[in-house]
Amino acid sequence: MANQPIATSSARKGSFTVPDPASRVSAGMYTEVRAWLLAHDPDAQRLLDWSAATETAPATSEKLASEVIWIILCAGRSAQAARTIERKVWDAINDGRPVVEAFGYRAKAAAIERAWREREQDFEGMQRAIAAESAEALVDWCGSIPFIGDDTQFQLAKNLGGDFSKPDRWVCRLAGIPDKPRRAVKYRFPACMALCRPLAEATGDRIAMIDSALWLAAAKGVLIVDANAGPVLFDPEKRSKERSIFDAAPSVRVA
Repeated sequence: MANQPIATSSARKGSFTVPDPASRVSAGMYTEVRAWLLAHDPDAQRLLDWSAATETAPATSEKLASEVIWIILCAGRSAQAARTIERKVWDAINDGRPVVEAFGYRAKAAAIERAWREREQDFEGMQRAIAAESAEALVDWCGSIPFIGDDTQFQLAKNLGGDFSKPDRWVCRLAGIPDKPRRAVKYRFPACMALCRPLAEATGDRIAMIDSALWLAAAKGVLIVDANAGPVLFDPEKRSKERSIFDAAPSVRVA
């Protein structure tokens, strides 16, 4: 994608100081974590290959709609839980049934139906945002979609080819931002980018790939950091036993 990552702002944010990224996750720790994931975690190769290669936007309106629907479903739940719901949602879409029959959150179900129904208009909007060759334009367009929020706009932009970090709780903790008080995205996003950008410069990995590796390692319990954003510890012996984040991924059919 032609656009460049949104520039990070300074570390100083009023009374809030973002820690030195090198004091949180060094390039050495990152490369060790990445190597361990690729050698031992069943999801790592697929996720990191995807993150390294996703530099272009979806080629069809159907694929764009699937990305939007996935992000809507991911908000507020684990990837594993979202996969289970996603399969049911696509069964409803492909059968021509109301999505609310598969997903009882009525407002989100309506947003999912809108994403599928208006996929051609969304595809045109995405293409205009990309043509602007502006990372801000792409993120702003993603944030304009119903039920794509402050955090998930960055995840969607990343899925559409942007080289971003998503400021979710795991990456924020790694960057030194505790869960509480909840900081506005204008603080969290630059801090997460400040964590990932030096690692990208040191290793040659895309920021999107680094973000995915750090998120996966923290979510699986390989990188340990508490809700207060205390010290970061790499301890693969403490990893969780959660099933694959890719379990039950559905295929998209066009009726």
